[in-house]
Amino acid sequence: MLELGKKPLIAIPVNDKNLEDEVKTAKEKGADIIELRIDQFSNRNIDYILEKISFIKNLNLGIIGTIRSKKEGGTPISDYERERIFKAIAPKVDIIDIELSSETLRDKVIKIAKDNNALALVSYHDFEKTPPEEEIQSIIDKSVSIGADIVKYAFNARTKDDVARLLCVTEKNKDKNLVAISMGSLGRITRVAGFFFGSLITYSYIGVAFAPGQIEIEKLKDELEFYGLIDSEEK
Repeated sequence: MLELGKKPLIAIPVNDKNLEDEVKTAKEKGADIIELRIDQFSNRNIDYILEKISFIKNLNLGIIGTIRSKKEGGTPISDYERERIFKAIAPKVDIIDIELSSETLRDKVIKIAKDNNALALVSYHDFEKTPPEEEIQSIIDKSVSIGADIVKYAFNARTKDDVARLLCVTEKNKDKNLVAISMGSLGRITRVAGFFFGSLITYSYIGVAFAPGQIEIEKLKDELEFYGLIDSEEK
């Protein structure tokens, strides 16, 4: 089981294209977690997915299982299919990611996670804006109330005030296992500074970024070391 809060955790999202090479590179460069973006797999056969999970586990990396909804940046997959895959992978992964907006599915997926000793990560993404503080607080409170073990929220940052607001709300709720991200170039600072305010996981990349504002893993680790968040031997 992943230990939350002891140190910044770095997650690398991957699809199934060149998965083995990317995961090996992620391991070599010091990633802690692989986020399997199953919604972007070319093949969503259960045996195929479990084979990829087994490969990652053999490298002693944590796994987030994500089947992102179309509404929040994923691909169109039915709730029935998503639930079927979540049930299959839950015993094998560390964290399951389900969107707060997936109202017809989220409670089932949270239960699936807990029944299989996986952590339920409830996520919320807004690629257009950063909402007011009251709305961010409502997202956190709602996610916790339905059983989230981790609450992830990612908003597009249009101004420096957007970034400051996200970090301030995060600091006020830092006892709640949060992952706080401002997307875009202005929000890039949160990929590092978020840890000072209570964010637990940062999403990096190898090759091509999955989301706007991500920092490539080697540069990210340099930043984390510079600000004293990791030791040089962890690089």
